[in-house]
Amino acid sequence: MANCFIRCCRVVKHLPVRVICILVFILQTSVVDYYLVEHKGNTYFWFLVADVIVFCLFVASFIVSYQNLKKSNTADANSTKEKVVGWLGVASWSIYAVIVASKSGIIFIDFADDLDESNFFGPNTLKTALALTGVVFLLHLSSLHDAKPGSERRAYIDELAGTVIFDVMDCVDSMEPLFIKEDRESFPPGLIEAIVAIACLNFVIPTIPLLTLSHSKFGHAMLPRRLVMIHKILLAYIINLPLLIMRMILWHGLNHGVSIFSLKNVIVIGVITYDFYEHHEANMDASIKKNEVSEIKNEEEIIPTDSYRLENRFNYE
Repeated sequence: MANCFIRCCRVVKHLPVRVICILVFILQTSVVDYYLVEHKGNTYFWFLVADVIVFCLFVASFIVSYQNLKKSNTADANSTKEKVVGWLGVASWSIYAVIVASKSGIIFIDFADDLDESNFFGPNTLKTALALTGVVFLLHLSSLHDAKPGSERRAYIDELAGTVIFDVMDCVDSMEPLFIKEDRESFPPGLIEAIVAIACLNFVIPTIPLLTLSHSKFGHAMLPRRLVMIHKILLAYIINLPLLIMRMILWHGLNHGVSIFSLKNVIVIGVITYDFYEHHEANMDASIKKNEVSEIKNEEEIIPTDSYRLENRFNYE
């Protein structure tokens, strides 16, 4: 009985994550579209066209990736199909993220302060629906690779994409003040638009780590250093730094309550900045050691044994 159950799980092991991703996408899209139609009119039913396009792209990505992963250990697997999987994955996510960002911008600029807390379709349901963007990203990413837990490939993927769901929740939380009409009226000109722009940009930025992973065939090839550095710079100084500055303005300039996510912003900025310092220091030490060794003839080259194995994922050439 147990063996039969295991065989069944192996047969459908690639399907549940895709089905759940589609269901979460439909749920989120339905809820957010309801807000737009209810508060802006039937004209916004046109967003359904974009939603259908994204739905078709997701399904196409799932089908191609499913077929590719099933054949990944056979002679039928080829690099061309891997490229198709990668680009379909990136295209479907990026278009979906742009649409979610557009809907969020319309809602928070036009009528977020009109939502009633006592209504089921109030601020809390909207925030939950938008936060599901991070869930869609993780499920979508899981459908594109078959890296085993604990493997180096899985570590590469987790390092690049592991913070996306927290960044999405962070940007949704950053728009919390826009639900309160009295607070909005006290904001200086341009602050509302700046908050919405920063938050909406954060919906789209996860395209960068997804593109990086696609370029590296999800850990099969070495990750290009340039894309890795761009991702880290975006994570620290384009995502977390603007959110931290905005929260400090609200806290100290407008006496608004501070969010616990401000601590997350500080930690991420500090960790990535220190990571850059460590990489730079390690490169300098390696260069000095190389020069010293080259000056000593007949000296056996010393290779450090305690090096961080995951550093081999970067292509420094």
